[in-house]
Amino acid sequence: MRNISANKWLLTLTVMLGTMMNAIDTSIVNVAIPYIKGNLGASVEEISWVITGYILSNVIIMPLIAMVSARIGRRNFYLTSVVVFTAGSLLCGLASNLPLLVFARILQGIGGGALGPLSQSIMRESFPAEQQGTAMGIFGLGVVVGPALGPTLGGWLVDHFSWPWIFYINIPLGILNVLMVLRYLHDPPYLERERGRMDLAGLALLITGLGALQIVLEQGERRAWFDSGVIVSLCVLALTGMALFTFRELTIERPAVDLSLMRDRNFASGVLISGLLGMGLYSSMFLLPLFLQQLLGYSAFDAGLTLMPRSVAMGLTLPVAGRLYNRLGPRVLVSAGLTCSAVSFILMSRMSLDSGYADLFLTQALQGIGFGMTFVSVSTTALASIERPKMMAASGLYNVFRQVFGSVGVAVAATLFTRGQNSCRALMMEHVSLSNPAALTWIGKVSGALVNRGTDLITARAKAAGMLENLVMRQAAMLSFNRIFFLMAFLFVIALPLVLLLRKQGGAEVAEVAID
Repeated sequence: MRNISANKWLLTLTVMLGTMMNAIDTSIVNVAIPYIKGNLGASVEEISWVITGYILSNVIIMPLIAMVSARIGRRNFYLTSVVVFTAGSLLCGLASNLPLLVFARILQGIGGGALGPLSQSIMRESFPAEQQGTAMGIFGLGVVVGPALGPTLGGWLVDHFSWPWIFYINIPLGILNVLMVLRYLHDPPYLERERGRMDLAGLALLITGLGALQIVLEQGERRAWFDSGVIVSLCVLALTGMALFTFRELTIERPAVDLSLMRDRNFASGVLISGLLGMGLYSSMFLLPLFLQQLLGYSAFDAGLTLMPRSVAMGLTLPVAGRLYNRLGPRVLVSAGLTCSAVSFILMSRMSLDSGYADLFLTQALQGIGFGMTFVSVSTTALASIERPKMMAASGLYNVFRQVFGSVGVAVAATLFTRGQNSCRALMMEHVSLSNPAALTWIGKVSGALVNRGTDLITARAKAAGMLENLVMRQAAMLSFNRIFFLMAFLFVIALPLVLLLRKQGGAEVAEVAID
């Protein structure tokens, strides 16, 4: 046996490979949805389950990593997760119909969901106390930058090959990860194998509550929210399931998920800030490609490239923030990060249909810096006071909160965008009707230009009216985007008081893990 610090970088590379695969797959499929939809002959509502199934299974498995690790061992759990994720990726690429693809995505999500929390807990143990910020900076490269890189990589693969390759690319990486796990990862000595009965009732309540909640968030906008009886029923099921789950886990001796961790002030405040960060990250990842592709006319690959400054800025900021953590402490870094993020969204709320790459570059870079500083500081501080035997449970809770908050952010952003666009359009149409002299003048000029190009007068007037309607819709969409980006800025501002609850810890003990 040797101390893990001897080969901590090889172990870090091992676990980060799995983390990156899962993180990228949360967003890589988004740009391929139109191609998959056409190839499999699915409706918009049906194809959405390709995304929903993955996120749903991801969220459900995250809180259970401590319980499963105690049963089968952390190394075995990580290894099994990589194998399941890789097998699911192969099935996704081979899927010839929608039900098989959704099943494969659920399988892929079950395998991938555990990789992030397990990697985080392993890296917390691999680095000494004075390098915890560095460890979380490296971990953040996978968790935060991965989803941002997904659309770019997915767009390139779809444009140059075909949509199954967004899944096939995981197979060689998964095989390599299996070999590295077998070589470098072993269970820590403090991990005690549990025997006896599992908390099956708590497990069932967790799956019911989180599953129903995630379906509500993913399907709510498509089903008109509370106008749908299905959504109302699922909301009741989610609230009931989570309430009963919380009560049970806090009152039994050996719970499936240790919710008592939320009594730790540092951990609870860190979880909330991380959740708000997840809302901003995932909702902006959802909205920006729509803005770039639908309003500015970018291709999927060009939209991904335009978002690269944020990924690059995060990648450069994360290790630097990790080094600054010990000098400045969490309050300074988190405050600076939240402020940068808020300013970036304020700048985005002032964009227009004439915005170009130069306008987007500054906002994306500033946002990447803010996200990077916040993520490193919050994740380091939140887990600093957690005892090593409870690290996996804490990591699972921390990650599931960020994922659920991110799903809430996407659902809210989608709803606000649709309703905002409709309300802005209705308001603008009051002033752009055919009884408005300015509108008639505009239509007259455009139809006159079309007539000069050989179009007959009736057709020219119809085309001009359609062009005016399209212009109004684009402006309404732009105004809706602006409003949502401003609300996101406000979200980061109201998170600032939570910084006062964060306290820098003296550092936890470094775990001794046997490796070859």
